[in-house]
Amino acid sequence: MSIVVAALASTAVADPLTVVSEAPITQQGATRFVVHSDRLGRDYEVTVQLPEAKVFLPGQKLAAIYALDGGYGLAGSNSVFLGGRAMMAPAIVVSLRLAPGQPSSRNQDFTHHPFTVDGKTLGGGGAVFEAFLLQDLKPFIEAKYPADPASAVLFGHSLGGVFAANVFADNPNAFAGYIIGSVVVPRDPGLVDRIAKATARAHGQRVFLAVGGAEDSTVSEKRFMGQGFTALTAAFKASPGVTLQAKSYAGENHLSYYPNLMLDGFRFVLPPTVPVDLPYVPLSQSALAHYVGAYALPDGRTLTVKPGFDNLLAAQVDDQPSVYWLPNGTDRFYAFTGDLDVTFDPSGLTLTGRGAKVRAERKPAQ
Repeated sequence: MSIVVAALASTAVADPLTVVSEAPITQQGATRFVVHSDRLGRDYEVTVQLPEAKVFLPGQKLAAIYALDGGYGLAGSNSVFLGGRAMMAPAIVVSLRLAPGQPSSRNQDFTHHPFTVDGKTLGGGGAVFEAFLLQDLKPFIEAKYPADPASAVLFGHSLGGVFAANVFADNPNAFAGYIIGSVVVPRDPGLVDRIAKATARAHGQRVFLAVGGAEDSTVSEKRFMGQGFTALTAAFKASPGVTLQAKSYAGENHLSYYPNLMLDGFRFVLPPTVPVDLPYVPLSQSALAHYVGAYALPDGRTLTVKPGFDNLLAAQVDDQPSVYWLPNGTDRFYAFTGDLDVTFDPSGLTLTGRGAKVRAERKPAQ
């Protein structure tokens, strides 16, 4: 039986998404949905990849990346690798593409304005697809997973880059970050001007803009990739509300640089919350004794801090799995597997995660 999920929009009730199927896939921590959009009249495959970091505190959230074209099957697994090694903030990756067997709608979905190829007019459905993404899919994900609405990222390449750039032009604050690769500017000649105007409405958005340095040696509209990249770079720089990194990958063509676009883009738009070179330093016995003990959480649960593998601190809440804490300064620790900052003081400790901060008092020794 299908499950109808009424996704909520800020101004009105959005069209429902019908979950046609849901199943875990081979990759650990990933689930694949097929959803039917009433708004678009099509089925889409949505793969949700969770990071190694687990939500540890009530109200704690994780960043989320929405990758168009299914992230070419690479986005989810690479985010786990980067996030697990503190090269980027841990993120939930939502890879979206048409479900198998659906007629191609990429030109329609990813272009906000009609364009002409060989005398045939195509596209123009981008605004409807944008509404599906923002009002239907994004609330659905945020209701089902601890995805932070204020830390969402949109990732698009080629026509997907045209779409991502148009979302920024419509409402820069729809996402906190944008990864935009190989924008096919001839598909939307007015896009550069709209981007330049939209930057005045941006509030701290991080934008990673990229192109393959050898794309102009190919045929058709790709000859104009370099020109579009230069123009868009200038447009995004029009306001201090945007933090921009623009990069041309020398010698790379339209697709060959995609893995680097993804890896560099993830690291730029979601920088790690701790230093990349955080040392793996075992604690002395006296240091361990200073922190080990039971701490009372406000919700009545007990946080137990104990010696772990190789003289590191391990923390456990009731019967949940242990989380290891690495030293990150005086009386301060960081948990990669929980994306948590931990600070001790004489009477207890404070745990801080994205969207959550909890105080725990040390319990008297038994």
